[in-house]
Amino acid sequence: MTPNETEPGTPRRSLRRTVVSGLLVLVLVAAFGWALAGRWDEVVAALREQHPLVVLASLALCLLAVLMSFLLWRATLATLGSDVPARRVARMFFLAQLGKYLPGSVWPVVAQMRMGRELGLPRARVGLAFLLTLGLSVLWGLVIGLAALPALVAQEGRGFAAVLLALPLVLALLVPRVINHLLDRVLRLMRRPPLDQPLSGRAVLRGSVWTIAFWVVFGLHVWVLAVGLGADPITALPVAVGGFALAFSIGPLLVVLPAGAGVREAVLVVLLSTVLSAPEATAVALTSRGLLIVTDGLLALAGAAVPLRHRAAQDATSS
Repeated sequence: MTPNETEPGTPRRSLRRTVVSGLLVLVLVAAFGWALAGRWDEVVAALREQHPLVVLASLALCLLAVLMSFLLWRATLATLGSDVPARRVARMFFLAQLGKYLPGSVWPVVAQMRMGRELGLPRARVGLAFLLTLGLSVLWGLVIGLAALPALVAQEGRGFAAVLLALPLVLALLVPRVINHLLDRVLRLMRRPPLDQPLSGRAVLRGSVWTIAFWVVFGLHVWVLAVGLGADPITALPVAVGGFALAFSIGPLLVVLPAGAGVREAVLVVLLSTVLSAPEATAVALTSRGLLIVTDGLLALAGAAVPLRHRAAQDATSS
């Protein structure tokens, strides 16, 4: 990182950056509120089907899974050369997550790059960390989604077994040499210098293990909801974990939809219908969407509140 990347700008430029960042946060919050309002009636109706303790347990798993995804992103940023304390970047990460509720998959990374600039983080590095984390999550999500393949085949026919043909390609993209080659190509297209050092096999393995772990925790929140409505715990486990990973991985690929709107629910309903009735499967999918919206809101509030004192103290020290 060069000195120019961390030096504070002129007062006028700092004011302009603060105003732009503030407007961006307002847009993100407004999009989140719009998404919540649009789903409110459906979510409330679905929640009535569940016991309160089941809902709380599922919400706790959602919170844990998103926190794990944050730690994965921060570790990726550190691997790329910006080892920043978690407390400093929590605000940046969790507020930027509200960008999912705008049409298009680019807004979270746009918000991260803008907020990261306030912390002196190079925009290219922040963007690369986002793409690496997202890419790793999508690839492993597709792999874990194979756990739900038997249910998908039983529900929709053997033609879906053809997705197995894509598995070697997905696994090939997880090879460090392939990842480094793709990163070099992306950086050249962005007219940015190459990585200081290529990603090691250990770093990719560590990131993969962490990614698999948070997909399992994510899927467990759906499993808890399904079991709460009477699904067999053993039969529902691979369907819930694999189905959620598959549905969540497909969502970001459809960039015109905010947070994969409708796609995740549709996939989950199809898969969960093998262990629940169609109305119950729909209730689980809608409850999952509602809990994830609540999770994003709670963590955005926490992220916005905690680092402010740190930043204020830092500004006082520098003055």
